[in-house]
Amino acid sequence: MIYKVLIFSDTHGHMRDIPYIRDAGEYDYLIYLGDGYDEVESWANKNSLTERFFAVTGNCDFAPSVSRQKLLEIDSVKIFITHGDIYHVKSRYDYILQKAKEINADIAMFGHTHYADHQFIEGVHLFNPGSILPRGRDFCSVGYLEIEDGKIITLDHLTF
Repeated sequence: MIYKVLIFSDTHGHMRDIPYIRDAGEYDYLIYLGDGYDEVESWANKNSLTERFFAVTGNCDFAPSVSRQKLLEIDSVKIFITHGDIYHVKSRYDYILQKAKEINADIAMFGHTHYADHQFIEGVHLFNPGSILPRGRDFCSVGYLEIEDGKIITLDHLTF
């Protein structure tokens, strides 16, 4: 089986502008990385997606009962999700890389910068899906992940 995952972050009240969420049923999982949590949670509940929806809150969210970071596992692939601000991702990736390595994560996903990025460092994928409010780029983006037989097949950006 191939697991398909949509990853998005930093919607800041503009979630409706993401074209890839219109067909949310085509994804096995949806991962949200914060800053717009209330809107996204409401959408997930309204569309009966809560069983396959994973989210953390960001620095602009107020949902104290929701974790700022989580470790997920999809078909043996370990995915660490966080908004990124507590790991200072705007200035460096060493803190988030260290955390990912400590917990044996295959992927560390984060938002906060609004900047789409994907780096593979010391065996860990550091992945930011970007935002619908991009900074310094002329495109918006989300992330797309495919996992098959415990292996990452695709980890890339979908732009719009």
